[in-house]
Amino acid sequence: MLELRLARATALATFLLLVIGGLVHATGSSLACPDWPLCYGQFFPAMEGGVLFEHGHRLVALAVVVLTVLLALATWRRHRDGGLRALAAAAILLVLVQAALGGITVMWKLPLIVSSAHLAVSMAFFSTIVALAFRLAPPAADRASAPPAGLRLLAGLAAAAVYAQIVLGAVVRHSGSGLACGTEALLCQGAVWPLGGPAQLQMAHRLAGVAAALLAAAAGLLALRLGPARARAAALLAPVLALVQLGLGAWTVWSLIAVPVVSLHLAAGALLLADSLTLYLSLGSRPVPATAAAEGAAGLVPAGGDA
Repeated sequence: MLELRLARATALATFLLLVIGGLVHATGSSLACPDWPLCYGQFFPAMEGGVLFEHGHRLVALAVVVLTVLLALATWRRHRDGGLRALAAAAILLVLVQAALGGITVMWKLPLIVSSAHLAVSMAFFSTIVALAFRLAPPAADRASAPPAGLRLLAGLAAAAVYAQIVLGAVVRHSGSGLACGTEALLCQGAVWPLGGPAQLQMAHRLAGVAAALLAAAAGLLALRLGPARARAAALLAPVLALVQLGLGAWTVWSLIAVPVVSLHLAAGALLLADSLTLYLSLGSRPVPATAAAEGAAGLVPAGGDA
C-alpha cells in the first residue's frame, strides 16, 4: 500500500530530522546560515562546519515536506475515512507551521519562545505521522476482549506526559538552563527544589521526566498483563525506553551536555513518545476504513472516480 509506505518513510525521515535538529543546537550551529531558506544566498553552500548541520537540517526538512505532501495526496485519493483525511490535513498544516517557525527562529536570532515552539510543533507533527501510519496499517488479527478503559487512559496520559516533558526539555535547552544544577543528577544545589529560576526550571524538567517515565513504564507493564496481543510490542518497549531516557538524562548532566549524549537523549525521547502513542492507539478499537478503490468495486462510488 503506497500510502502506508509513505507514512513509514515520512515518520523515519521526521525522526532523522529531529535528531539532526538536536545536533544543530548542541553544536552551536543554529545561526551558521544567517539567511533563510538559502544559506549565504546559495541552495548548496559549502557543507562544512556549522553549515553542514544547519543547512543539512534544512535539506532534510525539505525532504520531509515533500514526503508529507505525497502522503497526504495518496491518503486523500485512496481513502474516504474522515479520520484519516483529517490526520493527513493536520500533517500538512503542522509541517508548514514547523517550517515557518524554523525560518522565524533564524531571522529573529533564536528567541526562546519561537525556538521552543519549533520543537513542540515538530513533536506534534511526528506524533501525527505516527498516528497516521498506525491507522493505515492492516489491522492485527486479534479478537481478544477490549482492555480495561482505565488502561487506555493511563497510556494516553503517559503519551501526553512524555510530549510535555520533551517540550519542557526544549525550554531548558534554549534558555541555557541545562547545567543550572551543575553535575548533580538527583538534587540541585543540594535541594529537591532549589532557589533561582534556571535551577528551578532544570529541576522541574527532571521531576516531570521521572513522572513521565513512571507513567510510560506503568502503562507498558499493565498492557503486557491486561492488553491485547496487538499492543505487546509497544508495551514491551515502553519500560525499556523509559529507563533508557532517565539514564540518558542523568548522563547528559554528568557529561556536561556532551553533543553525542544530548543528541541520544532527544532521540530516545522521540522514540518514547512514538511508542507511548502507539501503545495508546493499540489499546483502542480501530475501524478498518474502506479505500476509495474498494468502495468503487462495491458500487459505492461511481466507476472512474477517486479509485
